[in-house]
Amino acid sequence: MPKLDPFTRRRLEKFVLGFRQNKGQLPTMSDCEAAGFDKPTIDQAVKEKCLGEFYVTLTNGTIVKGYKVIED
Repeated sequence: MPKLDPFTRRRLEKFVLGFRQNKGQLPTMSDCEAAGFDKPTIDQAVKEKCLGEFYVTLTNGTIVKGYKVIED
């Protein structure tokens, strides 16, 4: 996949930061997909070190990957 364009990167960062601020947790892949970001876009953002992957334990005990904006 080609590099993320600046508009998509900024929109993704804004979504992740806003989700974390509003809900108090890291967004998962399903949250990102619901916001219109597909898996290849998220994977490319992680590869470019725009987002970091962390394991998140949900309230029902399930462990999933969550995403956080990596600050420069």
